[in-house]
Amino acid sequence: MNPNVVSEEYLNLQKSIINKQEELREYFGGKMKLAITKDEFDFDFPILPQMKTSPVPGELYRESIEEIANVISPFQPGLKEELSKITTNLTEEDTMKWIKESITFNTVYFQTYSQKNELSEWLPHFLAEQALRPFMQLLAKESQSFIDEFEVMGTCPCCGEPHRLAKIDGKGQKYLYCPRCETQWKQKRLACVHCGDDRQEHLFYINIKEDDVAKIEVCETCSNYLKIVEAEKILEKKSAALLDLETIHFDFVAQEEGYGDEPSE
Repeated sequence: MNPNVVSEEYLNLQKSIINKQEELREYFGGKMKLAITKDEFDFDFPILPQMKTSPVPGELYRESIEEIANVISPFQPGLKEELSKITTNLTEEDTMKWIKESITFNTVYFQTYSQKNELSEWLPHFLAEQALRPFMQLLAKESQSFIDEFEVMGTCPCCGEPHRLAKIDGKGQKYLYCPRCETQWKQKRLACVHCGDDRQEHLFYINIKEDDVAKIEVCETCSNYLKIVEAEKILEKKSAALLDLETIHFDFVAQEEGYGDEPSE
């Protein structure tokens, strides 16, 4: 897999963020304890929106924001002043609001925050989301033993992220794989993961020349797609976030063919 549709600088930045998130996940895992049981949840909806208390401690989340900002700064020197402004001026109330609004993908809130504080429009939401992911990964780890019992259509049963990545193991079993929280769960039947259409004539696959590691599954009913990676053809174990990044050229191909959403930053 050799994505050449984005710059090497962008890829290196994303990989550095992923590495930092993995470090933070281990660090935060030693400082907090998530205690959840399957009896707390309705299996038709993702776990995260159903939680009565936030799985993200404010003090640790702020620390995560600062750590991710420190990763971004060397790659984007032009943002150094804005990043410093965010980490210096972010209040405790802002921090708790960032947690809530990043969990619910509230882009309007972050656009308003950017305008009010004279920041690049995309930066606060990007920073908030990247800082959130170590905590989402801890939640995924805690729920892994019962996640296959959930029947959530179209999104990750843990965090609610829309489906975009799957992998097939050596036995031919397909597992959906979430780049946001790293949850992995079995696909129970052969059907579109977005709309549930199981008519096989409505599902087909796009292969990319000289890339036999992954392919794109597309649905004619809902015009959406899923990237599928063959795990046996990957020489080393990789996180969902890294696989998603390394197959970003498949997103562009699918979107150029009219499937899914427009490319995003």
